[in-house]
Amino acid sequence: MQIRRFRAPDMRQAIRKVRDAVGPDAVILSNQRLPTGEIEIVAALDYDGSLPSSMTSKRSTSPRPNKYVDPSADYLERIEKAKLQTPPAENTPPQEIKRPVTQFEMPPLSSDKEDPVLEETLSIHNNDSAKQLRDMELELKNVRAMLEQRQQSEARAESKENAIESRAREKLKGLGLSEFVVSRLIDDIDLKGREDDWNRLLAHLADYIPVRSSSSELKGCIAFMGPTGVGKTTSIGKIAAQHVLKYGTEGVVLITTDSYRIAAHEQLRTFGRILNVPVEVVNEYSDLNEVLAKYAHYSLVLVDTAGMNPRDSNLERQLLMMKRARASLKKLLVLPCTSQRQVLKTVVDVYSQIQLDGCVLSKLDESASLGEAISVVIEEGLPVVYIADGQRIPDDIEPARAHNLISRAVYTAEHYNQLYGSLKYGS
Repeated sequence: MQIRRFRAPDMRQAIRKVRDAVGPDAVILSNQRLPTGEIEIVAALDYDGSLPSSMTSKRSTSPRPNKYVDPSADYLERIEKAKLQTPPAENTPPQEIKRPVTQFEMPPLSSDKEDPVLEETLSIHNNDSAKQLRDMELELKNVRAMLEQRQQSEARAESKENAIESRAREKLKGLGLSEFVVSRLIDDIDLKGREDDWNRLLAHLADYIPVRSSSSELKGCIAFMGPTGVGKTTSIGKIAAQHVLKYGTEGVVLITTDSYRIAAHEQLRTFGRILNVPVEVVNEYSDLNEVLAKYAHYSLVLVDTAGMNPRDSNLERQLLMMKRARASLKKLLVLPCTSQRQVLKTVVDVYSQIQLDGCVLSKLDESASLGEAISVVIEEGLPVVYIADGQRIPDDIEPARAHNLISRAVYTAEHYNQLYGSLKYGS
C-alpha cells in the first residue's frame, strides 16, 4: 500500500491533486486543516485495509477522529479472524474478500458538487475564505482611507506652499528681477509663510550680487567704458573730485581716448580746470601706453573712452586699444539702470572680450526698476564697484554695497508703483 500526502489551499483543489496524481482508485485515509490554513489529505493506493500505526493510535484515542472514517473496528477484527480460520485450498482460486472501506473513496469529478461530505467541507472552507475576504476588504478600506487622507493633506500643504511661492515670485518680479534669479532664490529659500520670508529673500538676493570686496577706494589706472550717454565722463569727474577733496590735486590725471566726436573731450577738460588736474588726449598721433607710462607714478589715473554702441564699426578699434593697454589698467564697464535687461546683457557680452574688472551702475535715480541691472550682474558674475545716482559732483557716487543696492531696488519699485498708481487713477 502506497501512502501519499497532498496539500492545497482548499478541499476541492486537494481532491483534484489526489485524483490527478493517484487516480480514481485512491482511498482518502485522513484530512486536516494545517496551521497555515491549507488542507492536507493522506491518500492510499492499492489499499489493503490496514492503517499506518500513527493513524491507528489516533483512532484508539478518539471515537470519531474524522467524520469520513468508519469506526467499526470490531468488524475489521472479525474479517481478519475469518481470514486466519479459512484453510487454504490448492486448486481453489482465491476469492476476493470485500473489505469495508474505512475511508471514503475518491468521488468522480462530476459529483464533486453533489457530495454532501465534500460540500460540508467546502462550506467550512468557504466560510473561512469569506471571513478572510471581509477582513481583507476592511483592511483595504482602511488603507484607502489613510491614503486619501494623506493625499488630501499633501494637496492642502502643496496648495498652501504654491500660494506662498506664487506671492513671493510676484513680489520678486515686481523688483524687475529675471526669471532665472527669481527661480534660484525660490529654490534656495525654504518659505514658511511667515512675515520674515520677504526679508530672508532680500538678504539672500544681496548675497548673490558680486561686489568689489577690497578697499572702498579705487587707485591706480582705471578706464571707464560703455555705450554713449551712460555716464562715463560724469562718473570720472565725481571720483576725481572726491579724491582731490580728500588727498589734494597731486597725483591725479585725467585721460581721454574719445577722438571720434567733435569737442568730445571738452567736458573732461572742464573737469580738469575746475579740479586743477592735468588732462591728456590720446589720438591717432599718440599711444595710450606711452601716456600711461608718463603718469605711472600718479596715484589715480582715470581714462575716459569713446561711447559706442555694440553695432558701431569703430568699437573694434577701441576694444583693440584696450587689449593692448598696460596690464595695470583696470577696465570698468558703465551700465545704466535705465536700459532693458537684454540691452545690458548685449553690452556686457561685447565688452567682456577685454576682460572687465567690474562695472559701475549709473542712473539709479532715473530708473523705474533696478532688478534688470541687478539680474545682469548676477547672471554675468560682473562685480559692481560703484553706483551713481545723480548729476551732483562729487556727491552722487559711492562704492557699491550689496545690501544698500537691494534696499534701493525695493525703494525704487515701491516709489514707482505709487507714482504709477497716482497717475493711473488721477489721485
